[in-house]
Amino acid sequence: MSIVFTLMMVLLGSSLVTTFVLHPSGEQPAMSADSPLTRHNRCRGESLQSIRKGLLRDLNLQSEPRLPVGGLTGIREQWKKSFSAIAHTAKLTAVPTLPGNSETPSAANSTGLECCQRASEIFLKDLGWDNWVIYPESITLVQCTSCSSLSCPSHSVTAQENPSQVPCCQPTSQEMMPILYMDELSTLVISSVQLTRRCGCDPDRLHAAQ
Repeated sequence: MSIVFTLMMVLLGSSLVTTFVLHPSGEQPAMSADSPLTRHNRCRGESLQSIRKGLLRDLNLQSEPRLPVGGLTGIREQWKKSFSAIAHTAKLTAVPTLPGNSETPSAANSTGLECCQRASEIFLKDLGWDNWVIYPESITLVQCTSCSSLSCPSHSVTAQENPSQVPCCQPTSQEMMPILYMDELSTLVISSVQLTRRCGCDPDRLHAAQ
């Protein structure tokens, strides 16, 4: 257990991919004070297919591994406990739970513009990936955007895409999210993707854009 814990802690701070053969047997972004949070379960118009493509690209996969349905139940339970303990220990900040689709009131910053962050929780089961992804069960994607355009975006937000609606609104904090999955060769793969966690408005960037 201590070896697994040490391995996971290293992965949380690294973008390296670790693989090893295993034959199968018979948490939330922090809210910045100057960047109000809007939380959506998922925008109806948002394309799950676009999210799939973005995450596959970040994992350096050409396509989704094809595995038998239900073949990872035992493995998932074993690793879920380990990852849950690690996530609890490594969590430095947490986002207050907002029921349903709700918005946090915002205040204009010193530039007269407002920078908000839109958080969308994407469940791996909704992506149809629960038959090959072991951990996590869901991923929270954060988009930095103008507070005046809090409606659902016309395109999806992927792990590496955080388009800004105003020049100064940009990611100010990011973290590595470990992804544990099984490939078609019964190899257990631990990879990671970089996710935005906080947004902010940089006045210097705004003046440069002007």
